[in-house]
Amino acid sequence: MSDNINSGFNHFSNLSGDYGAKALAPIKEHFPELAEFIMGTAYGDIFQRHTIGNDWKEIAVISSLITMGQYDQLGVHYVMALRVGISVEQIKGILLHLAPCVGAPRIISAFNVLLATLEEVQ
Repeated sequence: MSDNINSGFNHFSNLSGDYGAKALAPIKEHFPELAEFIMGTAYGDIFQRHTIGNDWKEIAVISSLITMGQYDQLGVHYVMALRVGISVEQIKGILLHLAPCVGAPRIISAFNVLLATLEEVQ
């Protein structure tokens, strides 16, 4: 499992850069078991599979987080989406496409996270 954890941390770092490191730091410090679980299972295994491309993975995660109303992790996944080649306009297209399904209030919240994330990374 430690190979998966190390591989997961590397994969996560490559996808999210400094933004992801900053988001992950409190979890690593205060709940290292959770960080190891996420890095070993999600990023050390699932996110490294090749059945779908990294862009599709991020579209799926972003859509799922918005649908669940879980905005805290959106910034990291917006950064990852940008780093795997999804444009800001495409992210906005995803948000617009989700609006009839999940409602405008969730999309407004998700858009506000996008704006804040872009401001932070630029």
